[in-house]
Amino acid sequence: MATMLAARLYEVRKMVLEEVPKPTAGPGEVVVKVKACGICQTDFCAYTGARMNWRKGMIVGHEMSGVIDEVGERVPGWAPGDDVIICPAFYCGLCDNCRSGFQHYCLHGGGIGGEGYENVWDGGFAEYVKVPALTLYRKPASIPFPTAAITEPLAGSYKGLILYSQMTVSEDVVIVGAGSMGLLLTQIARSAGAGNLICVDVVDYRLQKAIECGATHVINPLKEDAKKKIYEILPNGPDLVFEAAGAMQAADLTYELCRRGLAGAYPLHRDSYGCIVQHHAEGHAQVDPADGEGSRRSRQDHHAPHPAEEYPGCARRDGDTRSRESGS
Repeated sequence: MATMLAARLYEVRKMVLEEVPKPTAGPGEVVVKVKACGICQTDFCAYTGARMNWRKGMIVGHEMSGVIDEVGERVPGWAPGDDVIICPAFYCGLCDNCRSGFQHYCLHGGGIGGEGYENVWDGGFAEYVKVPALTLYRKPASIPFPTAAITEPLAGSYKGLILYSQMTVSEDVVIVGAGSMGLLLTQIARSAGAGNLICVDVVDYRLQKAIECGATHVINPLKEDAKKKIYEILPNGPDLVFEAAGAMQAADLTYELCRRGLAGAYPLHRDSYGCIVQHHAEGHAQVDPADGEGSRRSRQDHHAPHPAEEYPGCARRDGDTRSRESGS
């Protein structure tokens, strides 16, 4: 039996590099020789115990690129030696959720090396990984494998900033958080033609990277009043505020930065009202900074049910400032 090296997570802070059986490709599947795999915050949280929805001995890692090693039956269009990028989620395409455009709620879907599904396959912290063929994308020859491996977080950033938040050319954008996701968002916003592009973070090194990625201004809220500084740069306030830090303080700041008219979220329909509900394990951010009459007026103007009662901290308001939380 062929074997490979893999890093298996057995307990909190106990990941063991060991020899395990090399996977084989079944019908509709391929085996990929992993050339690069990113370390996501969710992987780190599994290792530290911040999340416990993983099985003992599993192989994590879901930001992957590599070369096809084996192709199973009924896999047209792919061959050993093809350079590929792997999407870490797969779906059936046939259930009601899939056919309604909500593939991420697929009744039969699964994930590779990550979380969010009951059906989770071993991931990319290994020499080889088995994946459904439908998760494959061809890697351009001009893109190195380590760069290709972060296609998944890049795609999530593009989806949130461009598709969901509908950023347009010349809009003034504030990104709260200049970590990996924040820097990806900064590059996307600059490439998409943002006007003023302001990044906020508490680490100066990250802010320097943000400038290299295209930010026009950077602010460290530990050294100056972030809201005051931003409104000095943008007297009318930003067009779009994007939270990419994942901390409650960042969420609070995000909503404080929105000029009057914070739009609310309807969580099952993408950007129905221009904003997303902020969820964190620690609690819910306070969303409604202005008077209650505006919220009542907005709720009367729309026929769709409003989720404020079900999702604490969610409010819908008239206006055009948009707020978005980052996520893959």
